Amino acid sequence: MLVVKAVLTIRKLYAEMLKFGVVGAVGVVADVSSSNLLWKFTGLSHTVASVGGTLVATVTAYIGNRYWVFRHRPADARRREMALFALISLVGLIIENSFVFVADHVLGFHSIAAANIAKFIFGLPVAGIFRFTTSHLLVFPESQPDAVEVDLADSGNALHNGHNGEPAPRPAAG
Repeated sequence: MLVVKAVLTIRKLYAEMLKFGVVGAVGVVADVSSSNLLWKFTGLSHTVASVGGTLVATVTAYIGNRYWVFRHRPADARRREMALFALISLVGLIIENSFVFVADHVLGFHSIAAANIAKFIFGLPVAGIFRFTTSHLLVFPESQPDAVEVDLADSGNALHNGHNGEPAPRPAAG
């Protein structure tokens, strides 16, 4: 029984991770496009333009995660969910764009290619792991069955052996 539950959990988690990856890929396209447009056509620094791209990707990711990846999760407290998503996205933004900042301001790599490498090869994977883990556990948590309902269902099964509601026989003493 424990093995079956573990296999089902792994399958479900794997499916969520694949969908999360698809949403992430769409977000990356939005991020790369907007970041590079901002880098090329504005006077914004690489770090500021990168933050702009991340914000575009964040909105894209929320919509994809809420309405596709985690659509089966309860949405009772939408404000709480959005606030947590925003907070986690902010931390992810800081993780991701700190790589751009370090490449540009500490290591002296000032090209758009260097900013892309720093952000998308190094920063995005680290931030992505953080985002998936926290989204799965905190932002879109699975609904938990009522403990009382589970206890009552289990105790009802223990009291009956399934034949016309008759009590299960008690084991013989000793």
